[in-house]
Amino acid sequence: MRRDMRKQGVLCLGFIIMILGGCSNRNKMDEFIPTPTPAPTPIVDENEAPEETTGETDTPLEELDLSTVETTPKYVKMEKYGSTLNVRSTPSTDGDVIGSLVHREKIDVIEIKDGWAAFISDHKIKYVKADYLVDDKPDFLEPPAATPTPVPTAAPTVKPTKAPKPTKAPTPVPEEEPTPSPEDAEDED
Repeated sequence: MRRDMRKQGVLCLGFIIMILGGCSNRNKMDEFIPTPTPAPTPIVDENEAPEETTGETDTPLEELDLSTVETTPKYVKMEKYGSTLNVRSTPSTDGDVIGSLVHREKIDVIEIKDGWAAFISDHKIKYVKADYLVDDKPDFLEPPAATPTPVPTAAPTVKPTKAPKPTKAPTPVPEEEPTPSPEDAEDED
């Protein structure tokens, strides 16, 4: 009987090991590792002069297809709690203010030129000063410490006391009997 129980225990243990071994993800991990796709090598014609690129778009921003233009995410970083960044219609302080952005707000920048960042919002190109943009999301700003407002207290009102009413007949003052002094008490003995 002991031998049968031992066989059953070994069989159960073997079955559990097989189940757990089949559940491992070792082979499946290879499927999720992306492999880089090699870029095709451009064919260069030796007779053709190479084109110079400036890093800026040759097409005016107004003529770009906003649905396909490449953007870079940037975040608004303000220095003072509660400050906002003006959004303008043109890249100039003379441009109309058409909105505002708050600290930590993310925008998709098309380009930065002459200190101004062009970005897409509501399918339109808008501008902000590039000095207020950073690559990583900034930390929260702490609000200023609240100073308690003193509660005004009412000045105490002075209530005058009423003068006593004079009586018709004067109150007699009791006469005091002289108290014998200790010397007088010795004389009596």
